[in-house]
Amino acid sequence: MTPALSIVIPVYDNWWLTARCLRSLDALRNECAFEFETIVVDNASSDETPRTIAEFPWVRYVRHEENRNFAGACNAGVRAARAPVTLLLNNDAYPLGDALTPLLGAFERDDTAIAGGALFFEDGVTQAAGLVLLRNAHWHYYCRNLPASLEAVRTSRDALAVSGAAMAVRTKWFVGEGGFDEAFVNGFEDVDLCLRAREHGRGIAYVADARFAHYEAASAGRFAREAENELRFYARWAKSFAPLPRTERGAVGAISIQRSRRHDPLFAAALDDLEGALRAFGHPVVHGAILPWRRLDRRFRTAATIAWFDDLAKPPGIAVGDDAARSAAIRTRGGAELEVPWLPCASPLRADALKIRRSDDLACHQVGVVGGDYPGIAITPELLLGDRELELACIVHLGLTDLSAFGNVLLAQTGIPAIVLDRAELRAIFAPDVAFIGGRTSLAENVARMVADPAARRRYGELAAADARRRFSPRRSAIRVVDLLCASRYGLERPAP
Repeated sequence: MTPALSIVIPVYDNWWLTARCLRSLDALRNECAFEFETIVVDNASSDETPRTIAEFPWVRYVRHEENRNFAGACNAGVRAARAPVTLLLNNDAYPLGDALTPLLGAFERDDTAIAGGALFFEDGVTQAAGLVLLRNAHWHYYCRNLPASLEAVRTSRDALAVSGAAMAVRTKWFVGEGGFDEAFVNGFEDVDLCLRAREHGRGIAYVADARFAHYEAASAGRFAREAENELRFYARWAKSFAPLPRTERGAVGAISIQRSRRHDPLFAAALDDLEGALRAFGHPVVHGAILPWRRLDRRFRTAATIAWFDDLAKPPGIAVGDDAARSAAIRTRGGAELEVPWLPCASPLRADALKIRRSDDLACHQVGVVGGDYPGIAITPELLLGDRELELACIVHLGLTDLSAFGNVLLAQTGIPAIVLDRAELRAIFAPDVAFIGGRTSLAENVARMVADPAARRRYGELAAADARRRFSPRRSAIRVVDLLCASRYGLERPAP
């Protein structure tokens, strides 16, 4: 029987992410009202992908002997597809529930050539509700880092473009158009294809009910050719932008930091790492009030404030803080009143310099403990920020090291395997496939398993580090902060005049 949908997953290493994606699809195979096929196109992975893909015998596996990048792998996969519609799905993405049925439904319109779902970060915050064109001619993930509850995220519509992370295409049309332009190297292929579709009068749909989690930029070298891709794209399309509708969003220049009055060294370290990322994006950062003479620099005329675990004295700005019943959150004040989870962060450079290390020696039985009482070495702020050298078999995470979760993500980035108490604030940091997660009664058994198996220590330590360094980087947190500062200055993104 011909499947109704083909799913093409381009991969390059990161088997653990591919396995996560395939497990999600496997769960849908018996729930979905129609049959779909799954094709994994491997761009010459050097990890365990070629030998471990057999764990999913229902997957068709296509292996390239050289890395043909995102575009080349997708093109090969669609040419091998048997269904009339093909979903191009990143291996760092996975459906949230039945995202396939509404996506396929978008092709009931004869003119639809491309359809894309709603993308969300792992904590449920919007990553992209389609793509929009800003007044300065830059393409932007619509509603990025804004709450998933917004009407703009929950409403399907025609779109200018959608992300290639979860993009469905009409198979024959895609092949007839030549697929993605392989001159683009891991960037701009998706927007280029959407503009080619528009040029020929074909429809592009944003499908709000097709919901996907997307890890974002997990492949090595994802941004290595970004400048070259951008030049190629704008040289081809800039003259075609004039009739396209634009979207207005806020802008923020300088950032004033209103520090917490609490004397917590981990709060201070987390803020230092965040400030470094904000400065790297070109935002001047000052502490306290902005003096009048600074407004000679026009970036200070579009300033906003971050109240760091403190109450925001004066909008516009955001307050990063805690609630007695919840983990830390970011709340905007000014042009919009929004709330999203705080995205913990720690610098990988800080993790590399940390004196606490994983031991793969079978003779090492030392266990670290954070956030509660358990037999072992208590991991204090002095240990995390000091010079004492310490080797551990694993760390038991019973709670947060601090309300910003800085210490937890720093330890995860270091590659020390984690035994995690099953609590909501810890599940937000440790995915179930990168740590041992369980109730209090299972802690001793999980610790014993990890201590007795150096190979497991190494595997779970490396997985925890890979996961935490991508999810909890200062770069990611800074982008979220800036997006929310823009909303605090201007309000929600809306059509430009």
